[in-house]
Amino acid sequence: DDGFASLGFFNRIFPPSASPKIHTIDLSDNALGTRALLHIPDLLARPGLERLRLTNCGMSKEVAEALATMLMANASELKELRLGRNQMHKEGAASIATLLTQCTRLEQFGYDGSRPLREGTVSLVNGLQALVEKMGGTSSLVELDLNDCFFGSGEEDEDALPTLLQVIRASPHLTKLIVKDGGLELTGFEALVEALVDSGAQLKYLDVGALDLEEDGATALADYIRDHLKESLVELHAETNTLEDAGVQTLLDILVECPNLRVLDLTENLLEADGFQALVDNRIPSLQKLVIKENMEEDIDDDVVETIRGMYSIVLVADDDREETTAVTTAPDGEVKDGSVDDLAGALGAVKI
Repeated sequence: DDGFASLGFFNRIFPPSASPKIHTIDLSDNALGTRALLHIPDLLARPGLERLRLTNCGMSKEVAEALATMLMANASELKELRLGRNQMHKEGAASIATLLTQCTRLEQFGYDGSRPLREGTVSLVNGLQALVEKMGGTSSLVELDLNDCFFGSGEEDEDALPTLLQVIRASPHLTKLIVKDGGLELTGFEALVEALVDSGAQLKYLDVGALDLEEDGATALADYIRDHLKESLVELHAETNTLEDAGVQTLLDILVECPNLRVLDLTENLLEADGFQALVDNRIPSLQKLVIKENMEEDIDDDVVETIRGMYSIVLVADDDREETTAVTTAPDGEVKDGSVDDLAGALGAVKI
């Protein structure tokens, strides 16, 4: 009840007619149910709202439907919409998809970990494609986080991948793409790479974790980076892909030439002695953080592991490793920032007036 009272307070002091405008609302990591939304309808419906962050709020499909209704009138002003780590499932995804069709200034969209399943993913990408068409064939998307959305490999009629590829081709401004655990497999990943090439997007952050890429996928990824991302890439996440030693060596051959690469995640890729030695032999000059957890580190000579630990500012090898320094984060412009400063900036900017 105290939480509801707080929400109601902000709703009262910032009615729709109030000035100045609220540009950013961040209510992430709060339990927002239908009752909570009923306390802030005016706050969410205010003209001028550009950035809305509701990550990890426990929102259900019913809350998603109510939220979409509240935001619809001013959807064309939204530049950022983050709805990750909620429980909205496929029905909630359908409601958000309807909202997306009206978000003509949308630059950042996150639906990571909100369990849309195959049907809900289809709804989301259909909403994004309708938005592209509404905008004349080119989107303004800069960041797209669809972790745990199921696209399929494109081989089934009900797969969302073909529509996603249309959205990607129409997104030349894209700098951050997360399709982790999207069910693409090698065939779908190769199609995704073709779409990215067609778009001309210069990605700075790419997460292709848990796609079952294996060695052939590592080759396709390395070729894409070599030909299109060598200068722009800042973060690469390729965990849980069964790359094995040969696949990691293939990646390292090009990653050592990436002058701006700061973060590399190769967690759970079945690395053995040759893979660990490849990491020793191929130091990436710009790298600040390397994550190689859940490989075969327990079978690797301690000297090799310690050599790798000494190569970069942050190296996470064992499951019980903890980062002793502040986290490395990548800003939309590719600049690497100190995590503690970002945390403070985020707290101060949670409600921007």
